[in-house]
Amino acid sequence: MPLGSRRSVGWLGGRSGARLAVALAALLMPASLRAAPAPQPMPEAELLERLRGLGVQVELRAQCGAPGQLAVYNMGANWLCLNQGLSRRSAERTRVLHHELVHVVQDCLDGLETPTSATLAEGFRRDGSLSHDQINGFFLRYLQQQNNLQHVVASTALLPQESRQREIEAYALQGDPALVQRLLLLSCRP
Repeated sequence: MPLGSRRSVGWLGGRSGARLAVALAALLMPASLRAAPAPQPMPEAELLERLRGLGVQVELRAQCGAPGQLAVYNMGANWLCLNQGLSRRSAERTRVLHHELVHVVQDCLDGLETPTSATLAEGFRRDGSLSHDQINGFFLRYLQQQNNLQHVVASTALLPQESRQREIEAYALQGDPALVQRLLLLSCRP
């Protein structure tokens, strides 16, 4: 994500925020209490087609954003770019794609057609169904499971707080394609 490509956080309203809060609350429940097992992630081609159906322009390019950047999602333009070099590294491509999809979900919370976005944490707090500690604990557990907490802290340290929160959420959830896709389906409607 290039610094400055993110827009300011706006209000979180409507059904998207409520659906997202319900989804996270269900995920915080012990597995034995969940009604259904997590669905298998959809194939990448189907996922990219779904994004296009939402109005997100998806491109594969030799370079996306700054040199060395593997992908970028520009909220202002609803544009997702994936580096073509990822085509030979499927595990990394999946992780990078789902990192950017978290940013799409954040954008959907205020509506893809609006100039604002919201962090997932802001949405959960505004809904009121989860405490600050529950939300932070959720993202912290994911970062610890991926063993990338130190990297995320270091790479986001200089970002403004709202941008930092967006990146923390994306890094935290990028390793769980089924969860990211579930949040996408619940939060983003054509």
